[in-house]
Amino acid sequence: MSLNFSRTRDLLSNFQFGELFIEELGWSHPRGKKSLPVTIENQEYNCQRIAEVSGVVVLEVSREDIPDSQTRQEIQRQVTERIAENLLIFVDSKRTRSLWYWVKREGSKSQIRDHLYIKGQPGDLFLSKLAELVLDITDFEEGEPSVVEIAKLLQKGFDIEKITKKFYQEFQREHLQFLPFIQGIDRESDRKWYTSVILNRLMFVYFLQRKGFIDNDFNYLQNQLQASQRRGKNLFYRQFLQTLFFQAFAQPESQRDETVTALVGKVKYLNGGLFLQHPLENIYQNICIDDQAFENILDLFSRYSWNLDDTPGGRDDEINPDVLGYIFEKYINQKAFGAYYTRPEITEYLCDRTINKWIVERSNQLYPRKQFASISELLINLDSPLCEILIKDILPQLSILDPACGSGAFLVAAMKTLIAIYSGVIGTIELRGDSKLKQWLAAVRKSHPSLGYYIKKRIISDNLYGVDIMEEATEIAKLRLFLALVAAAQSVTELEPLPNIDFNIMSGNSLIGLIRVDEKSFNLMGEENILQSLTAQNYQAILAEKNRSIELYKEHAFQLGEVQGTPQENRLQMLRNHIEDVNRESLVKLNQILLDEFSGKLSIKYESAQLTGKAKKRLLTLSDMQSLKPFHWGYHFDKLITEKGGFDVIITNPPWEVFKPQAKEFFSQHSDLVTKNKMDIKTFEKEQKKLLTNPEIAQAWLDYQSQYPHVSLYFRSSEQYKNQISIVNGKKQGTDINLYKLFVEQCFNLLHPQGECGMVIPSGIYTDLGTKQLREMLFSQTNVTGLFCFENRKTIFENVHRSFKIAILTFEKNKQTLSFPVEFMRHDVEELQRFPHKDSLVISVDLIRKLSPESLSVMEFKQDIDIQIAEKMSRFPLLGETLPDTWNLKLTREFDMTNDSYLFKTEPAKGRLPLYEGKMIHQFTHQYALPKYWLDEKEARQALLKRGEVDKGQILDYQTYRLGFRSIARNTDIRTLIVGTIPKNVFCGNSILVSSDISLSNTELIFLEAILNSLIIDFCARQKVSANINMFYIYQLPIPRLKEGDRYFEEIVEKAAKLICVSEEFDELAKEVGIDSHKNGVTEETERAKIRAKLDAIVAHLYELNEIEFQHILSTFPLVSESVKIATLKAYQNL
Repeated sequence: MSLNFSRTRDLLSNFQFGELFIEELGWSHPRGKKSLPVTIENQEYNCQRIAEVSGVVVLEVSREDIPDSQTRQEIQRQVTERIAENLLIFVDSKRTRSLWYWVKREGSKSQIRDHLYIKGQPGDLFLSKLAELVLDITDFEEGEPSVVEIAKLLQKGFDIEKITKKFYQEFQREHLQFLPFIQGIDRESDRKWYTSVILNRLMFVYFLQRKGFIDNDFNYLQNQLQASQRRGKNLFYRQFLQTLFFQAFAQPESQRDETVTALVGKVKYLNGGLFLQHPLENIYQNICIDDQAFENILDLFSRYSWNLDDTPGGRDDEINPDVLGYIFEKYINQKAFGAYYTRPEITEYLCDRTINKWIVERSNQLYPRKQFASISELLINLDSPLCEILIKDILPQLSILDPACGSGAFLVAAMKTLIAIYSGVIGTIELRGDSKLKQWLAAVRKSHPSLGYYIKKRIISDNLYGVDIMEEATEIAKLRLFLALVAAAQSVTELEPLPNIDFNIMSGNSLIGLIRVDEKSFNLMGEENILQSLTAQNYQAILAEKNRSIELYKEHAFQLGEVQGTPQENRLQMLRNHIEDVNRESLVKLNQILLDEFSGKLSIKYESAQLTGKAKKRLLTLSDMQSLKPFHWGYHFDKLITEKGGFDVIITNPPWEVFKPQAKEFFSQHSDLVTKNKMDIKTFEKEQKKLLTNPEIAQAWLDYQSQYPHVSLYFRSSEQYKNQISIVNGKKQGTDINLYKLFVEQCFNLLHPQGECGMVIPSGIYTDLGTKQLREMLFSQTNVTGLFCFENRKTIFENVHRSFKIAILTFEKNKQTLSFPVEFMRHDVEELQRFPHKDSLVISVDLIRKLSPESLSVMEFKQDIDIQIAEKMSRFPLLGETLPDTWNLKLTREFDMTNDSYLFKTEPAKGRLPLYEGKMIHQFTHQYALPKYWLDEKEARQALLKRGEVDKGQILDYQTYRLGFRSIARNTDIRTLIVGTIPKNVFCGNSILVSSDISLSNTELIFLEAILNSLIIDFCARQKVSANINMFYIYQLPIPRLKEGDRYFEEIVEKAAKLICVSEEFDELAKEVGIDSHKNGVTEETERAKIRAKLDAIVAHLYELNEIEFQHILSTFPLVSESVKIATLKAYQNL
C-alpha cells in the first residue's frame, strides 16, 4: 500500500490527524475508552486516543499551547505506564501547531524523537516520515502486525536511514565503461573527470524529465537518443546534448534560434553554472562520445524509479537526491584518500549542535523577552517580533562553511536544517503574523511561483559556503544543491533560473592561502601583465568592486524578467564575467604575497627529489604557488573574514590522511602487483626497483615526492599553524603531519569569535602526543561542548578498519573549557541523537591536567568509577618522571623497518642475529612468532654506534636483557599493553620499543614487566591508547617504584621470573633473580594462569583498589575469559 501524497497533504494541513492515520495510513479506530487524563502539578491534560494498531496507540494531547519539554516528558512517562508503545501529538487549542513526539527505547536508555508541524508551512519533508507509517495487512505473514513490527515502523518514520548500495555499484561500473567511448581527451584523469561532468548533467536532466519538466516528456532523453540515431550515427553528443546544455538550458526561449527549439523542444531556461562550458571543454575542443555510451547509461537509469520530491515513497528501486548524495560521496571519496562518506545521523547531529544552537543563542540575544533552551522550544513559541528578527536579522546573516565540502553532504544537511526553521517561521506568519510580515510574505509569493523554491534558493545563496581542493567534488556539491532546489517545484512554471553559486562553493586548497590580506603588500605588488585598471586600484577599491558585483549578482538572481530593458540572463552573464576577470587578475598579486611568505619570511625552498643522493634545492616560483591551488580566504570571503570576523558555523569531515609521500600508494597506480597493504618490504622494494627502470615512472615518482617538502615546512613553521607543534617535557614532538590536525586549527582560525564548530575527526585529537597543543588551544580558547567517540565496529565509516575510532567534536570559540560531556567507545551511530543527556559523563579540564600534566591526553572514562580509580592511581609517579634514589626507565627504538631495510637479510647465517618484531612477543614471552629477518652483527653494531664512534667491543643495549613493548596495540584487543623480556643478542625493529637504560637492574626489569602486564595498568593504558603505543603513552603510566626490601617486591619478581624464564636464553637471568635456571620456570598453562591471577591481585592491592573497583576493572575486558576473571578476583580476596 503506497501513500496518497495529495490526500495525506490535505489531511495533515487541516490537522485531521485521526482521519490521516485511519484513512490514509491504514491504522485502526481506537478500542475502548478514548480519553486518557494525565495530571501534572494540578494541571489536567486530556490525552485522546485517535488511532491504534496491535496495542500501539496514537494520542492527541490538546491544550491552549504546546507544553514545555519537561511537561511533555512527564506526560509521555505517565502515558507509557498505561500504554507501552505510543505516539503523542501535542496540539494547540487553535489547531495551528503540532509537535509529534515519540520515544525510542533501547534497554534502559530512551531517546526522544520529535517533529514540529505548523499549519501552512511549506515543503513536504514531514510526509516522508508519514510514508513509513503506512500499514498494509498483506505485508505481514499472520494477520495483524505485532507491537514490535509497529515499533519498527515508528523507528523508520522518525529515525530514517536510507542508502542504496546496489545503484552505486552499477553506477560505478557504468562510469568505468563510459571512458573508452570518449574520444578527443588524451589524459585518462581528464577523461574520468569529464565522464563525471557528463553523468552529472545527465542525472540532473533525468530527474527533470521524470517530473515531466522537459518538453512534457517523461522519457525525454531516451526518445531524443532514438531520434538522433534516426538522423545519423553518433550524433547524440555533438549535435543534441551540446545544443541542449549550452543553448537550451543556458539561453531563454526568446533568444534561441528556431533550429534549437525544433531540435530540443520546449525546455525551460535554467543556467546556474551547471550548463556553462566546462574548463575541460575549453581545453579539448573536439570531444566525441559514441551513442553506445549513452544507451548503456540510460538503460541503467531506466531500471530505477527517479523521484525528485521531498517525499519519497520508500520503493526499493527509487533514486532520489538523498540516494544520489550517497553515490556522489562514495565516488568522490574513493578518489580522495583520507575522505569518507559521512552518515546522515552525524551530519544532522552536527547541524543541531551548531546551526540550531547558534540560532537559539542569537535569538536569545536579540529577543531577550524570551529565553529558549532548544530550537524546538523556540519554534513552538514563535511570535511576530521574533519571526521578524529571524527573517530580517538572523537567518539572512548566518554563514555556514564546510572547508572540506567534498560532494556537499554537510551543506545539504545544513540546508534541510534551515528549511525546518524557515518553515516554522512562515507557518507562524501565515497564522499569527502582523500586517507587515504578511505583506512581506505576500510580496514573496507574488514574485516567486513556489515559496519552497524561494526558501531553498535564499538558503543556498545567503547561508552556504564550501571549499574543496577537488574541483570535481565542488561541481557535484553544486549539483546536489541544485537538485534539492528543483525538488521544491511542483510544476514546470515554478522553476526559476538556478542561482550561480560559484562565489559560495569554490575550489581551492583550504589549508594554504591568505586568511587576511596585507593591504599594503598588495598595493605595492606590481605585475606587467595585470590589467591596467586593476594595477591602478588599491586593494580596498578592488574588494569593493568585486563585492558590489557579487551583491548585484545575488540581487539579480532573484529579479526575474527584464530590468531596464535587460533580460535577467544577460545581466547575470555580464556580472559573472566581470567578477571572474577581477578574481583572475587579483590572484596573481595574492599568490605573489604568499610566495613572499614562503621564501622571504619562512626561508622555504623547493626541494627536487633525486633517484640517488640528496634533493636539489632551488628558489620557489610563482608557478609553484599556483600549483598548490591556494585559496585566499581573506579575498574571496573578505566580508565574512575581515568585516564580520569569521564564519558563524563551521561543520566538516576533513581528510584524515598523513601528509607525506606514500610509496605503495603511488606505485600501485603503475603495477597490479603493488598493494597498499599485505606486501612485505623486500617484495615491494624489488617491484619498486623494477618500475623505476621506466624513465616516465621514475620522473613521475620524483615529481610526486617533490610536492611535499616545501609544503610540510610551511605547515610546521607558519604562524597560521602555530598549534601543530607540541612541546612535551621541554622538547618539540616530531610527528607526521596529518591533514585533520591542520583542519582543526584552520577551522579555529576561520571561525567567528562567537562561532560554533562541529567536526568528524580521528580519536587522536584527544589522545595523541602530537595533538597536545591543539588540546591546549581547545581548552584555553574555546568551550568544548561535546566529545563523542565511536569505534567503527558496526562500519559507521566504510573502508575504515573496524577498530578505528572516530571523534565527533563540537566547540564554540573565544570561551574557556572548564568541563565537557563525553562518551567513549560507542558503537551505534543512533546514540548521537541523545548526546549529551543528563547521565552523560562530564570530565573537567582540571582533572585532565592532573592526570596528564604534560600531554593533556583525555582518558577514555566511561563511568564515574573510572575517574575514581584514576585518581587513586595518580598518587604514584609517572613512569617517565626521572626520580632520584630509585630506578628510572628510558626507552628507544633500534632499527626502522623501512629506512634500515638495506641491512635486513631473509636467511640466518653465521655472524647474523635475529631481528625481533612486535608480533614476536607477548606478555611474559618472546616466542610468540618466528623471526623473518636477520642482521649481520658487525654491520648492525656500526649502525647503532653514534656517528664517528669507534667499535671497541663495548657492551651495547642488544647484548643485555631488555623490556620490549609491542607498539601496535589497540584498546579493543584482548589485551592492549604487551610487554615481554627480550633475550640477549637480538636486534629489534621499530614495532618494538625497548628499554635502553642499563642502570635498570634485572630484578627491577622483571618487577616492571609484571606491573606493566597487569590488568590494572592495561585498564589505564586502554583509556589513552587508540591504535598504537608510543613512548609517551608508556611514560604517562603511574607506576610504584618499588625496590628490593619493599613489601611485595620480591614476591612479584619471583612469580614473574617463573613466567619469563622458561627457555635457556634466560638461564643467566633466572640465576640472578633466584630461581637458578629455566628448568624452574613454569610452562604449564594452568599453573601460569594461577601465577598471573596472583600477580594481578597483588598489583590491585599495591594501588589500594577496593573490591568494587577491582571488579569494575575486570569487567572492562570483554575478551578475557570469565574463568580468568573469577580466579583473579578470588586471588584478590584471599590476599
